[in-house]
Amino acid sequence: MENKLHKGMSQLEDAEKILEHRFLGLKWKVLLLSSMILIAIVAAFTGITYVSLMNDFENQRLMQHERYTSEVEGLIEQTSQSLHQIAELIPLMEGITESLIAGNPEKLAEIFDPYWALLQINKGIEVVQFYNHANQLLAKWSNAEASFQRNNSIKSWVREVNAKERFSSPLSCDGSCMQFAVVPLLVEGQSVGVVVIGVPLVDAVVGFKNISGADIGLFVRDEGNTGKNSDIKIPNWGIRITILTNREKNRFLLDKISRDYPDLGRLEQGVQAFWQGRYQQIKLLPLQKINASNKAQLVVITDITSTVQTIRNSTQQNMVIGLAGLVLSEILLFLILTRPLSRLKHIVFTLPLLARSSFGNFRSSLRSASEKRWLKDEIDMLDETTVALSHQLERLENQVADRTRILARKMDELSKERDFITHLMDIAQVIVITQNTNGEIITLNAHGEALIRYTEKELQGKPFIGLLSLKGDLQDLPAHLEELLTGERDQLRHEANVLCKDSSIRHILWLHSRLTRLTADDPAMLSVGLDMTEHKRAEGRLAWLADHDPLTDLFNRRRFQEELEQMLNLAARYNYSGALLFFDLDQFKYINDTSGHQAGDALLKMVARTLLSSIRSVDILGRLGGDEFAVILPQTSPEGAIEVAKNALAGLNQGKITVNGRTHKASASIGIALFPEHGNNVHDLLAAADLAMYQAKEAGRGSWHIFSDEEKTRERMHTLVYWKEKIEYALLHEQFLFYFQPIMHIANKSIDHYEVLLRMLDHDGTILVPHLFIPAAEQTGLIHAIDHMVLRKSIAQSAQLRHNGRAVRFSINLSAHAFHDPELLPTLEGAFAEHGADPSSFMFEITETAALEDLPAARELMETIKKLGCRFTLDDFGVGFSSFYYIRQLPIDVVKIDGSFIRNLADSPDDQILVKALCDVARGFGKTTTAEFVENAATLAILEKMQVDYAQGFLIGTPAPAETFGFSDFLAPGKS
Repeated sequence: MENKLHKGMSQLEDAEKILEHRFLGLKWKVLLLSSMILIAIVAAFTGITYVSLMNDFENQRLMQHERYTSEVEGLIEQTSQSLHQIAELIPLMEGITESLIAGNPEKLAEIFDPYWALLQINKGIEVVQFYNHANQLLAKWSNAEASFQRNNSIKSWVREVNAKERFSSPLSCDGSCMQFAVVPLLVEGQSVGVVVIGVPLVDAVVGFKNISGADIGLFVRDEGNTGKNSDIKIPNWGIRITILTNREKNRFLLDKISRDYPDLGRLEQGVQAFWQGRYQQIKLLPLQKINASNKAQLVVITDITSTVQTIRNSTQQNMVIGLAGLVLSEILLFLILTRPLSRLKHIVFTLPLLARSSFGNFRSSLRSASEKRWLKDEIDMLDETTVALSHQLERLENQVADRTRILARKMDELSKERDFITHLMDIAQVIVITQNTNGEIITLNAHGEALIRYTEKELQGKPFIGLLSLKGDLQDLPAHLEELLTGERDQLRHEANVLCKDSSIRHILWLHSRLTRLTADDPAMLSVGLDMTEHKRAEGRLAWLADHDPLTDLFNRRRFQEELEQMLNLAARYNYSGALLFFDLDQFKYINDTSGHQAGDALLKMVARTLLSSIRSVDILGRLGGDEFAVILPQTSPEGAIEVAKNALAGLNQGKITVNGRTHKASASIGIALFPEHGNNVHDLLAAADLAMYQAKEAGRGSWHIFSDEEKTRERMHTLVYWKEKIEYALLHEQFLFYFQPIMHIANKSIDHYEVLLRMLDHDGTILVPHLFIPAAEQTGLIHAIDHMVLRKSIAQSAQLRHNGRAVRFSINLSAHAFHDPELLPTLEGAFAEHGADPSSFMFEITETAALEDLPAARELMETIKKLGCRFTLDDFGVGFSSFYYIRQLPIDVVKIDGSFIRNLADSPDDQILVKALCDVARGFGKTTTAEFVENAATLAILEKMQVDYAQGFLIGTPAPAETFGFSDFLAPGKS
């Protein structure tokens, strides 16, 4: 407790240092916050005032433009009425009525000519035209430019007025803009014609300018062939300006506005522009009451500089007044807060003395608490309270110190026990159950819940025995547990199957211990269970796979040879004979090459089923590897063996498979060897049956042959001599070929290295595979020369590739005889020295048989080669139990899982369990893993999930000649 108190005080000191660096006084916080609020208020007030002024301005402008509209319409209406009054006076002129009735144009012109000059001068009339009741022009007078469009417009007006006998006041802007009055001429209530009077709009525009003080213009749609040369054209808007006050100034303003606002409709809402140091507002006036042609529109240009400047000055004044008020308020607030907050700050920075137990220093620092004040405030009350608190804390600390020493020892003891138990329960991957004296479950840990699917609550109060399957030697388990509870036993260990909630069964290794009880509620027994289910399952699978072929479920070669050896011993002991039938499928390689390995596997399974149905129950059938099968026939005669062979061939002839549209029939060549006549040991008997099988193949497909002693020696010698000559010729004339198969690193999907595969080129161009010539090379001793040749060429090629900037790693198979070759190590060292190759680029693959004969010698040679920088791979890993022994005894870096476990991995849960177990074992020894025979993406995905390091097989790449990979410099025939 004391330690924790000191630790807390230390943390407070650290906190004080942090606060000193990041401290911001309350006074400044208040000032900062009040400043922000006042600034926001000033800004809001200024903004609201500005918005209000702008709204007022807009409303005033709206009202002003409405007044402008009324004024313009009134001026135009006034002009129209004036023209109408003049038209009504015309019939009163002497002689006009008679001329119109007579329809005499010359007389009409003669009478009206004196009046024309007066109308021009006094009334500004520029157009007068007379039409009869038939809409025919009688006479006209005009100072304005005539246009075809305007003449058509006048004629249409005349026709309308003659038809309706009602006057019209149209506005025409064809050419120049004029206001017309089209009035019917009535004589004694009858219409005798129509008079058309026109006056230009200039007077109305000038009148508007004088009344409003604003500039005005008239926009007319520009149709390209109308108007006067003096009109201002604005292409962006497609208009021409026929009338414009302050013409020279405003034409450039309107041109600028047309560039800024290409859409003429924008002027209907009004736009503002800063032009030549002044603010101008431009707006189109709607003239609903005016009958205008050519879509004429009036535009008003108003100088609003004074209004804008007034709004700006008002806004600036508001801001200055607000900021001044802000400064004065902050100064006043600063003066008010300085002294009280200084006292509060002193208390705050004195409080850490309490955490350091400096109570006397704390009280002496607060001298103000003893001062008598006439009026006390909150700061004075805080001073008195903190002093009283310091006395109370000092008393409490003394009491805590006394109790801390007493509790510290007990806390240490309890903490150790608690930490141990908690750590054990949380980390241990075992089932932990506690039971009472009646054998009922009290607690169950989390791992136990996950394993047996029951929750702790579901099992509480239920008997532990109810979880177990009590069969066989477990019948006495309840009695043994009772002995443990009564003290007759200290511990109890046993294995039992547990019935899980999901109906699954798990094999658990249990260890029960009696617990010391302090109260009646304490547990009486601790039961710890280790899950052995996967271990047992993998152990059973490994045991089965050690004896069986996983594809056909038949005995494999090793187990078959053990059975054959036992059968030979029994035959010798009880003096009876038997036979060995050796089967080799015909054209099996052709089926594999044309239809794939799946077709080959299906054929092998069918052959296995057929042979099983063709033999007796006492006979023993096994698959020796590849397409080779064998049958042991105990207590049978030569005739009986021949009969079995014939039945087997008949059964195979009837079987067929269809894959990818191809149908394949099974046939085999059978070699028959009798025992003990043709051999009394496994090796000789298998060799005799093998030779007999080759004799059967020479006789044709689907044949059988019984071995004879005369053939034995002759065939063996012929075979050895034949292959010895071929190997010597190939070594002499460089007829060995190198093939390469890529090996991929599964994690990054890149090719990591290549396995070097040897082939022999026959004299007729046939490429021979190793199993045809390697056995003969091993028997004749030529295998050492082949090993040396492979090493020299591979090292030379690696050095050349490295010189060319390409780092490639090779994996080379060493024969079983390499460990008895005294020249192997000097050859290897000499090749590395001669070519300057990197030894770390080489990996050597060995099998169990390669190291079986002399394990110490093999280990010594491997360690010597590893010192050079090379690595070793254990091939065919997992075929036998001895693989686990060699992985520990030999300096192996990589293990290659046998292809028999990989070929059907995607479809075989048993193979998946086994391969995972093999990977876990290899990884446990610190080895990397390679899987061969990877032929499909599903298998590769499973291997990646199992964290296998490398993959090899037809899916990754098929064996190919050296030039396929660019390795042909040193490996082609004739190169050394």
